[in-house]
Amino acid sequence: MDHSARAQDRAAAGADRMTIVENTAYEWRVYNAKALYRLENARGRTESLIKGRIFGLRQAGSKKGVYRLIVRELGPRMVFSLSEQEMLGLLKKSSPLTDASTHSHPRAKALLSRLQKTDPKDFWAVVAALNWPKFAQDDGYADTARSVLRECYRQQDLSRLLRTAARMRRELQRAVEKAEKAARRQLFLGGDDSFYDALAYAVSSGQARFEGFVRKPESFVKKFNALPMDRQNFEYCFE
Repeated sequence: MDHSARAQDRAAAGADRMTIVENTAYEWRVYNAKALYRLENARGRTESLIKGRIFGLRQAGSKKGVYRLIVRELGPRMVFSLSEQEMLGLLKKSSPLTDASTHSHPRAKALLSRLQKTDPKDFWAVVAALNWPKFAQDDGYADTARSVLRECYRQQDLSRLLRTAARMRRELQRAVEKAEKAARRQLFLGGDDSFYDALAYAVSSGQARFEGFVRKPESFVKKFNALPMDRQNFEYCFE
């Protein structure tokens, strides 16, 4: 498929989502809680609401105390049922959908524009569009990046991006561990969690820098031993 065809497909998908959002039968909301909210429909299909995910709620016709829920990116045919108690609990964990809530971060619109022009199958192009090392310390950027990615791409695209990020992280981990074996000592001085986050951050640095770290893992160690990993893990964007 050429780039113009892919662009047409993405535009069509965006039109489908807009049609869903403009469905006035539903009250559209943004899920705000950190904990996953599990959903299961009548056919046993399971999904989860995660922070930043957009969903619609409405009363189930004449059925008193029963509500219907749809998730924007899944479309109107995937319907979940909730009791009134579940619906009220979900209201406390969410807020009405507005332009401000969807794009609250000052860099959201620019990120949206970049990602809309980026093929989700091109992992390194997506990494460049996110520009994680520059903006990750900005308050709210991690959640905004995650939300905008979900607005632009399908779930299967996000799952593929997450798998690729994890594969790259493991490739660099093997290179560092090989260097440590050759040196007969531990080179990366942080704990397991810091090591994991630093590897993911190295992936976010872009293809050229990442490949340089793989070729010379000592350069990765030199940079990240002194860098505190007190920010959200890069892979969070695709989860």
